[in-house]
Order: sequence, then C-alpha cells, then structure tokens
Amino acid sequence: MESLDVKQGESVNGLFRNKVRIIQSLRGYRVCEDAVILAWFTNPRPGEVILDAGTGSGAIAFGLAVKEPSAFVVGLEIQGDLADRARRGVRLNHLESRVSIVRGDVRDADSFLKGHSFDVIVSNPPYHQAGTGRISLQHEKALARHQLMMPLRALFQVSAELLKPNGRVSLIYPASGLGQIAEATKEAGLKRSRVLWIHPQKGLDPSLVCVEACVGLSDIPLAEECLVLYEHPGLRTREAEAVLAGENVPNRTETPPGSRD
Repeated sequence: MESLDVKQGESVNGLFRNKVRIIQSLRGYRVCEDAVILAWFTNPRPGEVILDAGTGSGAIAFGLAVKEPSAFVVGLEIQGDLADRARRGVRLNHLESRVSIVRGDVRDADSFLKGHSFDVIVSNPPYHQAGTGRISLQHEKALARHQLMMPLRALFQVSAELLKPNGRVSLIYPASGLGQIAEATKEAGLKRSRVLWIHPQKGLDPSLVCVEACVGLSDIPLAEECLVLYEHPGLRTREAEAVLAGENVPNRTETPPGSRD
C-alpha cells in the first residue's frame, strides 16, 4: 500500500532513526539535519497546537507529532509538489488524526488561519536573503534556500498574529544572522527566550543557531545552551547522535569558552 504513494523520481527516507519517514524528490529540495535539530530544540507540550511554517515534505511536522503524541500539527506549504508529498507523508506515518497539511503562503497565513490559535510556530526558513548568492535554477531548491517568499520579518510578524498569549516561535538559522533575528523579533513585539548555539565541531565557532521567541513574556530571562555536532571529523558527539535519533538529551554540552560573540 505504501509503495502506491511514492511516485517516479521520489524516494522515501527515514529520520529520527526511522521513527519518521518522508517522501522527497530525488532532484528537488532534500531535508538536511538542520530540520531534525530544530524539531529536537522545540519542546512541544501535551495538547499543544503547532504550526510548521514552510513544512516542505513534513519532516519537522512529523517529528513533533511523534515527539509529543497529544499535539496537533498544521504543516503550511506554498509549493504544490511539496504539499502533495507532505500529505502522502502524513498517510505513510499514520498521522492522519494529528497532522494536517495546508497549502498557502506563510506571508498571508493570518488571512486564512485563525488568529491567536497556535501555541507554537516552528520554521526552518531559507537561509539566504533575496539578492544574495547564486539562486538555484531548480524552483524547489531556490525557494527553500533563498528568502524569495518568506523573509524573516514576515515570518515573525505573521507569528505574532497567529500565536496565543505566551505562545512561542522557534527557528534555526545561520549563527551570523542572529542580529537579523533580534531585530525582527523586536519589531514583531516578541521576546527571545532561548538560544541554542550549534557548533560544527569541538573548538570551532557556532555555524547555526536555534532561537525561541515568546509573546507577552517581557521579564523572561534568555537561556543560552549549545550543541557540538562532531568531536572531530567523522566522529559525532554522543549528544548529536542522540539528537539526530530523536532522543531526549538531558545534559547538553557546555559552550566552549570564547565561542560566542
């Protein structure tokens, strides 16, 4: 039955040690470990309603639904082919009762999704601003990598309209872009509450950062943690192995001295 849902030119790949399976194009955008790390960073609570803004093939939506079995997740995706794969992925993972895929533009999401109805919004946005770097000729890859249709400011502004009081938004982004995130969250009236610095290897500066920002918690202190992916080339840290397997990691790695600006 599952093979009937996979079309020519697609593959089925396992994530979180095969707890989740996704349908991907062999030549289009492919999920990387950044999505898995963001799903781990996001802490869904029992019964929460979550929006995965720009869900792609549904990796984060499925990961969060498996992580918190009482959560309900809406995956929002503008690209028709990706939304179709995500819908088939819902069936593949038997998540029909708890994951729904909606096709639409994140920038206009407050016009077709109910305001202040989500506890959590999560997004793995494109990393490159429009007008910077080489844009892929492959449409699916271009939209996934460049902020052609989902600039950071729009993501946070829409999040502020869709989140419940005390709701939170989480994303993963290049560490060098933390200043953009700080500016965009402030403009949207959100308060950063957690930061996870992601170091590619022990002793190296962070390359990525996960950020959580909240609505209406002006006095919340900023909690900073870090995750080191490799002890040295070819050998992942124990924490990174557990994160990529979708396991709980109670004691995260201490931040290497001098690694933060």
